[in-house]
Amino acid sequence: MTTTRKRLTRLRRHGREAGAGGESLELVIIAPLILALFMVILAVGRYELGSGKVDQAAGAAARAASQQVSAAQAQPAAMTAAQSSLASAGITCQDIAVTVDTAGFSTPSGGTADVTVNVSCTVSWSDLTIPGWPGSTDIQSTAASPLDTRRIGT
Repeated sequence: MTTTRKRLTRLRRHGREAGAGGESLELVIIAPLILALFMVILAVGRYELGSGKVDQAAGAAARAASQQVSAAQAQPAAMTAAQSSLASAGITCQDIAVTVDTAGFSTPSGGTADVTVNVSCTVSWSDLTIPGWPGSTDIQSTAASPLDTRRIGT
């Protein structure tokens, strides 16, 4: 019992100084966790923003391809439209791939057909420096646009 009283008396005399250093230890442990959580939130936000912009680029590429009169003209038009859409949105792709399904161009005039475009963009995350996180990710989107049923030159 006397030992307990001595400890209490000593703690009262020293006040809060008896536990000094505990707060800084907590900060050293918690600060990196909070920083990592912030970086993950930033990465998820960047992915969602990029995903929406790639969706828009795929739609623009499909519209551009469907306005062409031949399958040979559709691929370059889709690539140009996708690149300009991503550039105007401020999305920097390490690698961009645009594939166009031009099977609809073989449908005779008067028939309904679509042009389908798939846009793939590799976005870098290396500037976030999250341990164990991949350095880049591939964002893909597909869009279709109808061909004009009264098109000529097919």
